[in-house]
Amino acid sequence: MARDPDSESKSWWQTLPGLLTASAAIITAVTGLLAAVHQTGCFNRSSQPAAAIQDKTDSTGGGMLPAEEANAGTHPTTGAVGARSLTLPANTEVRSGDAVFRLLSARVDPYSPDKVSVHFIVRMTNNNRFDANFWSASFRLSVAGSLQPPSNDLDELVPAHSAKDGDVEFVIPARVSTVGLQMGEVGDGKPTIPMNLQNPQP
Repeated sequence: MARDPDSESKSWWQTLPGLLTASAAIITAVTGLLAAVHQTGCFNRSSQPAAAIQDKTDSTGGGMLPAEEANAGTHPTTGAVGARSLTLPANTEVRSGDAVFRLLSARVDPYSPDKVSVHFIVRMTNNNRFDANFWSASFRLSVAGSLQPPSNDLDELVPAHSAKDGDVEFVIPARVSTVGLQMGEVGDGKPTIPMNLQNPQP
């Protein structure tokens, strides 16, 4: 018996809406399932939960762990020792040719656990009619019988018949208590200005 083409076409169109409805229902169900699984935390790949992070702090309320407490004093800050100004000696002036060097102030600053930085503020007066160099080569510090050059690079030019102030720094062992400053002419046997590093300014 021959098939009716109109009957087959009608059967197909009646089935297609059912398939679409079923597909929509399946997609909705799968989406809801994925959302529920995500909320449970299965997709959270964080290697360290918040509870573990909180456990790292001290139970007393944010204190350091024992290892952190041990490392806290490994690198002491320079402020722990404290800087101090020094009392200047009676003679603070040295003449070298047409130049006059006058020590204005001196201070000791922490530098490292076993060293200190000694700063001398010096004024150079140039009485010559030509410009003159105001540099580190004009200074030495006698430390335990040895002459040391400045640690900083002072390099200034003082015009004729004028004056200029400069900072001369020396880094020396912290255990040293007395030193001798040379200004202008430096070297063995040259005059030195004695400084007591343990005598702070009142």
